[in-house]
Amino acid sequence: MAVPNSFGLHRSRLTAALVSAIAFSAAGAAGAQQAAPAEGAAAPTDIDAVTVTGSRIKRIGFVTPSPVVGISAEEIRATGAVTISDLMTTLPQLSATYTMGNSTRAIGTAGLGLLDLRGMGSSRTLVLVNGRRHVGGVSGSTSVDINTIPVELIERVEVITGGASAVYGADAVAGVVNFIMKKKFDGYELRGQTGDASEGDFSRSFFSFTGGNEFAGGRGSVVYSAEYSKQDNFGRGDRAIGRRNLISMPNPAYDRSRPSTQDNPQRVFMGPGGNSSISYGGTFDAGGKRYQFDDNGTFRPTRYDGPRDGANTCVNCDFVDLNNVADLQPAFDRYSVNALVNFDINENHKFFFEGKYTRTESQFNAQPAFDQPLRIRRDNAYLSPQLAALMDANGLRDPNDAAQALQISRFNVDAGRRGEDVERTTQRYVAGLEGFLNENWSYEVSANYGQTEIDRLNLNNRINERWQAGMDAVRDASGNIVCRVSLDPNAINPNTRQRYHEIARQGCVPFQVFGNGAVDPRAADWFNYDARNRTKLTQKVFSASVANSALFELPAGGVGFAGGVEWRKESSQEITDPLAAQGLTFLNAIPSRKGEYTVKEVFAETTIPLLADLPGIQRLSMDVAGRYSDYSTVGETKTWNVGLDWAVNDSFRVRASLAQAVRAPNIGELFNPATQNFATIWDPCDVRPGRRNSVNTAADPALRARNCAALGLPANFNDNYGGRFPGTSGGNPDLKVETARSFSYGFVWQPEFFEGFGLSVDYWRVNLKDAIDAVSAEALATRCVDSPGGIGNKFCGMIQRAPAGGFVDSQGRAFPAGSISNWIALTENVARSRRAGVDVEADYRFEAFGGQAALRFVGTRLITSREWSFQDFPNDYREYLNYVGDPRWRASLNASYKRGDWRASWDLRYIHTNLRVEPWSYQSNPGQVSPIRNGSYTYHNLQVGYKVPGTGLDLYVGADNVFDKDPPLGYFGETEDNSNYDNIGRYLYVGASYKF
Repeated sequence: MAVPNSFGLHRSRLTAALVSAIAFSAAGAAGAQQAAPAEGAAAPTDIDAVTVTGSRIKRIGFVTPSPVVGISAEEIRATGAVTISDLMTTLPQLSATYTMGNSTRAIGTAGLGLLDLRGMGSSRTLVLVNGRRHVGGVSGSTSVDINTIPVELIERVEVITGGASAVYGADAVAGVVNFIMKKKFDGYELRGQTGDASEGDFSRSFFSFTGGNEFAGGRGSVVYSAEYSKQDNFGRGDRAIGRRNLISMPNPAYDRSRPSTQDNPQRVFMGPGGNSSISYGGTFDAGGKRYQFDDNGTFRPTRYDGPRDGANTCVNCDFVDLNNVADLQPAFDRYSVNALVNFDINENHKFFFEGKYTRTESQFNAQPAFDQPLRIRRDNAYLSPQLAALMDANGLRDPNDAAQALQISRFNVDAGRRGEDVERTTQRYVAGLEGFLNENWSYEVSANYGQTEIDRLNLNNRINERWQAGMDAVRDASGNIVCRVSLDPNAINPNTRQRYHEIARQGCVPFQVFGNGAVDPRAADWFNYDARNRTKLTQKVFSASVANSALFELPAGGVGFAGGVEWRKESSQEITDPLAAQGLTFLNAIPSRKGEYTVKEVFAETTIPLLADLPGIQRLSMDVAGRYSDYSTVGETKTWNVGLDWAVNDSFRVRASLAQAVRAPNIGELFNPATQNFATIWDPCDVRPGRRNSVNTAADPALRARNCAALGLPANFNDNYGGRFPGTSGGNPDLKVETARSFSYGFVWQPEFFEGFGLSVDYWRVNLKDAIDAVSAEALATRCVDSPGGIGNKFCGMIQRAPAGGFVDSQGRAFPAGSISNWIALTENVARSRRAGVDVEADYRFEAFGGQAALRFVGTRLITSREWSFQDFPNDYREYLNYVGDPRWRASLNASYKRGDWRASWDLRYIHTNLRVEPWSYQSNPGQVSPIRNGSYTYHNLQVGYKVPGTGLDLYVGADNVFDKDPPLGYFGETEDNSNYDNIGRYLYVGASYKF
């Protein structure tokens, strides 16, 4: 990675920085941003004036008060990255919220690359390209899919934390990531790369062509590129760690007479084990025993040769690994064509154009549809005599009575795995003029149009009633097996207890479900359905600005100014599949949605030199920026920024900034209709020791126990519901803007006695108020029973529990008595969020053994990661610091060496030790499970390259995760929480480029 802008190189050092391929400081921006005068014309500005992310004013010899860190083009190539998103998330400032390895965790997100500064959410990170906005890549959102950004055209990437809304507008609550593209390229270059993982059949490949020419006698230049990258899908079962089947179980050696500690844990990991309540062939209970079907359709008692944990989990038994059939990485293809044109109209005015077209295709396989339970009638045509006799012996003859029905739980792998096939096309076109109005005033006018179209197929999205009708098979008068609904159009579906709808009566194909492989493929073709969703997002931006680096002179120097206006329109429309929207398929019932808004803005900034050339003050300047916005949805907003930059001497600089940022609610947050959703909930009333969020993990276990009893739950309540809990989520048209106050201060030190060394240290803090979010279903359930005033609170009103005797919903889902059966969590302005930490960056460049060596360290020490979920409880927050997703330290160390035509780089990425449970849960019960912590991790990546003398050929070979380090126990890098960890293992690649 590169030298940060924070090092603030002085003019005496600019030349050295410009010729360094790795250096990426203020000087690195000069060539890209400076408008060159025509031959013979007077230069309108100093050649050393630069524009850095976070300001629109060109500056001479210093940078902005806000710290900026980044990556150069050379560093990107040294990593072997074929898409930019996973590389960016290795920066300590960016959380790995969306990686290729965890992008399949939600509907429609496979293959997305979204950036999340400081872990505050991708919607709070503003992504720019050449300082301008980019169209979003997610329905109802402005979050940018950076996998659409061409790797080979990136000149550098700059990242700034906080303090940027006044300069760039909304969404920069946590900060800005600015991709600066190459404006010039001489000649042509081909590059190809391919690589394979050491486990499984997983490979990646990349090919690019980049070219650049001048035209019109040198007045114009064009840069163009075409890229193609591809990766295979990668299943959890392809890795040895995915086949270990280690699960958390009650510790048989737990001593209840002693406190729960890591020396006396309540739960430990054992294996092989998993879920015994469901199976590929089907599992059912009868006469107090559990049975399961073998592949040949016969049934037998479920084997339990080891310990059990409640009704559903066991070790050394017949179990199913529900995740073994899921992909860790999606298949991903990316096609990208890009062009950038610059043309000097005359010595003072230049036309520029940027155009791109990108298509990505993502495909992944997920779990199949599953049923808990399926209700089988006694007259089912496929019943064996043995099964019929067992049903008779246990009174399982009435499918309309849950206590008197054969209920099969089945993981329907033989009915076809579900999955997604997502095609995204992104177009973006920018055209404008820039130049100089006179000797001092520069200007820029631009128009920006972006469009993203998403075509998503949800594969094998089962039509539920067809599945249930085909399984409900009987014999007709001739003895043929047919669907019951084919004989009786008024037949009642035993799973929903309603009359079958017309869709289930059309061409019904009977089949059986007794044993894995029993489902007839012809029936699967009938009840499976590829549901299609189409989304279109558009963005239109018109912007005009002027700037003057020296509006007038003060004793300490010239006052800089920039100001302008901007108009922007965002729109989003998603047309969902009509069957899925009606709730007729296994997929969530998601209705179509659309919305749009416009915003008009005025902005200005100034840099004021306060003092100069005084003892202890080489230069002291202040930056002030402000922006006024008028949204068609939420009305007026104001943002501002104040910064100080104090150069003590040539070697030491101090800086600070204070800013207010806003984020208006996006289209989805405002306009999404109420939608069916599913949530993972660890029931706060479950009394089993060692479980996350159980009664004994509460801050006040006695209070929680009383409130759980008031809900009608028994003192020994165990939550035995076996799936994700259904509920309702949606937008809220009454949302208001969220407001953030960010603050940073730090220093930059480049000692003259230690040539080639630089150090920057910055403290940062972001406080967010009226945060736009939806409280999780688990948080609502927990707040319900942790409220001192009892259960008569609004949070309990958002949680519905099954009554005595259980509950069966309209989709046939059966909920045991007391289990949560529904929840409501709409988007709202929740209370607060806070992140704080310290960024450290050190860079040392030196000669060694006849070559050039460089060391660079970038690290973030997280100090606070707090969430206040409820405005009714302003002093009640949850601290996530040191949780698995928020380790205290994340850092990287890069060592590189060049000698002659050879080069080598070694990257180390560090993740600090962290908790496997939330910190408050650990504090209340430090021995609930062992291990409760993950040890510190260091990943090693290596690349070696050689330029063939006298040719344009460059060869390289590399390895990621050189020592094949597995993720922590039970983690696979597939969730948001554990996404810091690599799930591929050792990966080797080779590549070559040829420039001509």
